[in-house]
Amino acid sequence: MLKLDTKKHYKENELDSGERDFKQLFITSAIGMALLDMQGRFLSANSALCDILGYSEEELREMRCEELLDSFNQGKSAGLLRSFDKGHETSWQTERTLSRKDRSLLPARIWISLMKRSPLEESRSLVMIEDISEQKEAERELDRRTVEVELLASQLIQSQEEERKRLARELHDDIGQRLSLVASEVALMASQRSDAAFIAPDRLDNLRDDLDGLCSDIHGMSHDLHSYKLQHLGLKSALKDLCRRLSQPNFRIHLDVGDMGEPASKDVSLCLYRVVQEALHNCARHAQARSVRVVVKQERSRIVLSVEDDGHGFDAGRVRGLGLVGMEERVTHLGGAFEVQSRPGGGTRVAAELPLAS
Repeated sequence: MLKLDTKKHYKENELDSGERDFKQLFITSAIGMALLDMQGRFLSANSALCDILGYSEEELREMRCEELLDSFNQGKSAGLLRSFDKGHETSWQTERTLSRKDRSLLPARIWISLMKRSPLEESRSLVMIEDISEQKEAERELDRRTVEVELLASQLIQSQEEERKRLARELHDDIGQRLSLVASEVALMASQRSDAAFIAPDRLDNLRDDLDGLCSDIHGMSHDLHSYKLQHLGLKSALKDLCRRLSQPNFRIHLDVGDMGEPASKDVSLCLYRVVQEALHNCARHAQARSVRVVVKQERSRIVLSVEDDGHGFDAGRVRGLGLVGMEERVTHLGGAFEVQSRPGGGTRVAAELPLAS
């Protein structure tokens, strides 16, 4: 008899200990929790739930859980707790948008579980409500970024195809035709080699000028595709060469690199070079600028770039061409910040900041 009483005592102690642990978890949990009777009325609620919903515990006790769940869900929870009462369900989980007391919307993850009790005690349900606003915002941001990346990928593919077409036209219509003319001239001179006096010096001078022009144009095209100076001499020399090549009497480029050191990262150097290259081409092609100022300087652990022109400008809030998108993508990919300031008739300023350790 004593042995049975001892077992019963231990069992009661275990139940008391479990109930104490549950009460402690209920009070301290960061997730909103409440106990419901089988009619769905709130019996008690922890402070986390009150904070999430904006109701006091007394106000919740005047409500039924289905009223809260259906505040923004048009009756989709009707009969849920009755299915618990009939033994059809023992737990339920979903995500819903709830309406707080102040009518603001709350994306929430909700769990409702039937709590097993003795046959003589009325059954209860435990409801837990977690605020997932930050998660939903992160998902929306991820979706937005995914759409942007897909759009950018499509634009880059299109841009590559357009660039290939442009190079093909340049090679065929310009370089190819000029080489063909030079080859014809050389062939003609070769056929007249028996009469050296017939080959006038001015013909040789013109031929040399044509070849020099071809060499210069091919060099310019190859430099646009890949900068030899950037790879072997560094960013400062490459920028100086770029500005020198693009400067014209009616298109002056002022470069200020000061005492900037060479970035340790080749990715940073290439990014800055391409941003300046694209910005200068935009100034010449679209802005019809007469003067451009390029400034590159080092500030502690970052490098700062600005390209400012006196061109026509545009509405930076509405116009976003592929060139600007590509520049921004290059900069942000390396953890930097990119900005465009412009207005119609007011010129344009392109600015970028990059960490030196990218």
